Parts: sequence; structure tokens; C-alpha cells
Amino acid sequence: RGKYNYKNVKRWGRKVPGKDIFNLKYIICPVNEGNVHWVSAVIFMEEKKIQWFDSMGGTDMYRLNGLLRYLKDEWNAKKKGQGEFNEDEWELVRCTADTPRQANGYDCGVFTCMICDFISKDQPLLFNQNHINQCRDRIALSIMKNCAIE
Repeated sequence: RGKYNYKNVKRWGRKVPGKDIFNLKYIICPVNEGNVHWVSAVIFMEEKKIQWFDSMGGTDMYRLNGLLRYLKDEWNAKKKGQGEFNEDEWELVRCTADTPRQANGYDCGVFTCMICDFISKDQPLLFNQNHINQCRDRIALSIMKNCAIE
């Protein structure tokens, strides 16, 4: 497992409108775990919440804390004159029981893509393993059209 180093990620915010991640609604982070499993973490900026979404139900608190550290480092690098970053205002949320679950060992990438898609559209995560073929078709269509499907 690699160690967090802000120097390696400080460029992440450069392409953000206004170059300020703190003006975003959320930051969606697909995460590969050990080259065998895909999950996502979502930083809900307005709610000051970082939540883990894993279709197998796990949570990596080390990575959630790493994302919180990234926010603190980004604040300190870009907003020094605007007060201190208060970690205590932020909630780290483990994977919840209502996160859609995969029923096999190979659909995690599809679940991760769909979780990210639904969250980006402010939609509840109302899909499950029974919808996976439709989800695959949606992802394929998005790739072929080179844009997200509404």
C-alpha cells in the first residue's frame, strides 16, 4: 500500500473550474484496491462528508482518512489566509447497508461506474445485480457516444 504524499496529488485541482475544489458539490474518487477490486469514495463538499461505496460492503478507513488529509493539505496550500481547516467538521462514513451489492466476484467495476453515475446525477442508488446487464449497456453506450448518458 502506497503512502499519501500531497506532492503527488497537488495537481488534482488544477482543472477544476476556478481551480478551487472547495467550490465543488462533490468529488468522486474511483479506487482500485490491490488490483483486484473497484470501489468509490465520494467527498460531499457541501455536507462535509466523505463516504465509502463498496459493492462488497467493505470500508477502507485508511483511504477515507487519506482523502480527509488531502482536503486539509489542499486547504492549507490554497486558502491559507481564510482560517484553519477543521477536520472535526467532517464526517467519514463507512459503506452503508443501502449501497448496492454485487452477487459475484467480477462486477465491481460496473457497480463502481454506476454508483459514480447515479451520485453525479443526484439520484438514489436504486439498482442491483438484477440490473447489471442494463448497466453494462449504459456504460458501453456512454463510451461509444463519448459522453455521459442522461
